[in-house]
Amino acid sequence: MKKLTKEEKHRQCVREIKGTLIVVAICCIWHIATAFLLNGSGLYFLGMPAWFSVSVLGTIVLALAGVAFLLKKVFVDFEYDDETEEM
Repeated sequence: MKKLTKEEKHRQCVREIKGTLIVVAICCIWHIATAFLLNGSGLYFLGMPAWFSVSVLGTIVLALAGVAFLLKKVFVDFEYDDETEEM
């Protein structure tokens, strides 16, 4: 567990929030874009329309890959409690 100052903790929290929002935005864009682009194509995958299969399954894969990336590269294990509260 890392020892961080209050400012470093704040910067790390903001970095984690930004990283998470980027992954969420990528997943949303993929989900919506593939649904609209493949809609009406007449293609089927796994017994369902291609737009549904690619959109949903692709979003799941992207979300899992995004979480793995965030855990390895962005998130840092630190204690957020104030250490000044000593009695």
